Amino acid sequence: MKRKVSVALVVVIAVVAIAALTGVSGFYRVGQGEEALVLTFGRVTDHKGPGLLWYCPLIQEVKAESVTTIHTMEYGFRTTQAGGTTVGAQYADNTDEGVMLTGDNSIVQVEAIYQYTISDVKEYLYDVDDPLTTMHLAFEAVLRRNIQSRPLDDALLNKEEIERQVLPDFQKMIDSYRMGVTIRGVRIQNISVPTDVTAAYEDVNNAKNEKTRKLDEAERYQNEVLPAARSRAYQTLQSAESYRADQVAKATAEVSVFKSIYEKYRFAPQVTRDRLTIETLERVLSGADRKFIVSGEDGTLKLLPLDGEKGETGL
Repeated sequence: MKRKVSVALVVVIAVVAIAALTGVSGFYRVGQGEEALVLTFGRVTDHKGPGLLWYCPLIQEVKAESVTTIHTMEYGFRTTQAGGTTVGAQYADNTDEGVMLTGDNSIVQVEAIYQYTISDVKEYLYDVDDPLTTMHLAFEAVLRRNIQSRPLDDALLNKEEIERQVLPDFQKMIDSYRMGVTIRGVRIQNISVPTDVTAAYEDVNNAKNEKTRKLDEAERYQNEVLPAARSRAYQTLQSAESYRADQVAKATAEVSVFKSIYEKYRFAPQVTRDRLTIETLERVLSGADRKFIVSGEDGTLKLLPLDGEKGETGL
């Protein structure tokens, strides 16, 4: 009988001890700026804020995450050694991430960081598989799309503009995934031409500079030659117009004279013919140095000088 009482007493003591241990171990603390999820049989059944709380360890589980801590993620490079008071930080490029194409098919190496906070612990932990990788791929997609919309020079010179454009697009994509994350900032640390293509990039720049120089020379030559050519063309056109007007006037005058003579010829053909003959002789002989009238009807050549000189007869 005493043995049965002892066994029962041991059982009671064990149960009480287990209950006491469970009760004590069930207390937990949620820190300031944290949010805790209470899972009962693996399902989220409650949200808890900061404070000293209790759960049942046998059937429940607690997971807490900070909703105020700003997390920083690196893209295109990795910190290999944190900096200290006497030693600077060291970094290594991650070319598989950071190398991308611009809108004019040039290659650049991009190094960036983005910062985020957890805004909904349940979504962050349970609604998306591997939230860190998903967030990283989303950032890469938005960044590459932005870089590929720009020519090389624009991408190299406008880091701040890229940051301003990437941030809202990145947040919009994260919101569509319902990840429970708020993007706090995007910083483009560096955009550069990879070492392997630096020489080719310099050749391209030299070619662009040479093109610009040639275009400037051509423009200067155009500014010098074109006005002179236009002036000569204008003078030629004016001369042609003047010549045309002069020739038209002369032709019109000759036609008028011809018509006048023709009208006279119709009424007195012989008189008109004699008059034209005399006028023609006057016009021809007016330029001669010596003027003669010659007749040879009787077989002799007679000379009549008309310019005041003595002539000879009977030649």
